[in-house]
Amino acid sequence: MGRSGSGKSTLVNLIGFLDTKFKGTYYFEDKLVEQYTDDDLSKIRNENVGFVFQNFGLIEKMTVGQNVELPLLYAGVSHQEKTRLVLESLEKVGLADFVNQSVKLLSGGQRQRVAIARAIVKSPKFIIADEPTGALDSKTSLEIMQLFTELNQLSGVTIILVTHDANLMSYCTREIKVADGEVIM
Repeated sequence: MGRSGSGKSTLVNLIGFLDTKFKGTYYFEDKLVEQYTDDDLSKIRNENVGFVFQNFGLIEKMTVGQNVELPLLYAGVSHQEKTRLVLESLEKVGLADFVNQSVKLLSGGQRQRVAIARAIVKSPKFIIADEPTGALDSKTSLEIMQLFTELNQLSGVTIILVTHDANLMSYCTREIKVADGEVIM
């Protein structure tokens, strides 16, 4: 939680292993993050982190299913297993019937659900959701937050929600504020 420019996105880029240029000490699985190679960090990201962005990050010329399948491309998963995982993820977000639909034809809320399905397709340890409701109306925002709550409760996945919207904090079990690049507990 924090205002625009407070350092929230920088913090989640560090947590999500997207940025390795920082001062301080950061461990992942009992090893200093700075000791991992770029290839190691890519693998860690791919196996442990799901990302959901405000702008959805979907590829317009692909179908819903193809977008959700992207994290599985280099995972050594068979075609049959990819199909199963994609459908399972889309089922969790209520979009299994849209697997062959072009993302161009989806509403903002549906696009965000596809982004969430893509984030959970590999059963990550945690999801980083950076302003996931910023481009959505209040009703759709509520639906997305309820979906995150269900994913957390049913699948046990940790959701790291980045927001400047205090109304969304009622969905969180823990709040960390960021101001002027500093974490305020």
